Amino acid sequence: MLQALLFSAAVVAGVVYGVPDADGAMQFYGEKIRASLFTGLLTTGSFLLSLKIFIVVKFKETVFDTPGYRELFAQLKKIDPRIRRYAQVRNVSNLIFASIVSALIGAAAQVTLGLLDVFACFLACVAIAAFAGAMLFQTLWLVHAIISDWLDRTEDL
Repeated sequence: MLQALLFSAAVVAGVVYGVPDADGAMQFYGEKIRASLFTGLLTTGSFLLSLKIFIVVKFKETVFDTPGYRELFAQLKKIDPRIRRYAQVRNVSNLIFASIVSALIGAAAQVTLGLLDVFACFLACVAIAAFAGAMLFQTLWLVHAIISDWLDRTEDL
């Protein structure tokens, strides 16, 4: 989440210091971008919400409950007894949940704060949308890493 916050801050800094015409940027946002952000964030949040349980359960069954992973986990447990078998599943679940919440908050911000003609509200909407996008990217990255790891393990069988 720290990366998402840093990305969001960088986007806001880019808008504040890189856009010479704040009023023009706010007008462009209101006319061209706000509705698309609302639709995109609402769709993303809803889609992730519908897939969260499926993704988590499938990862648990197809990756972490396999005999090969159990053997690997037993070896790793000897090295570090503090590790937990389903820690990665919990991480994915928590990250997907955070992505869902940030996307839904971002969508709500577009139709609440985004309607106000105040520069701070405009920046808040841009920051929240950037944060939600970065959270989605982090979720995709973690899912990709787990799938790659799973494919590497199944390829060795």
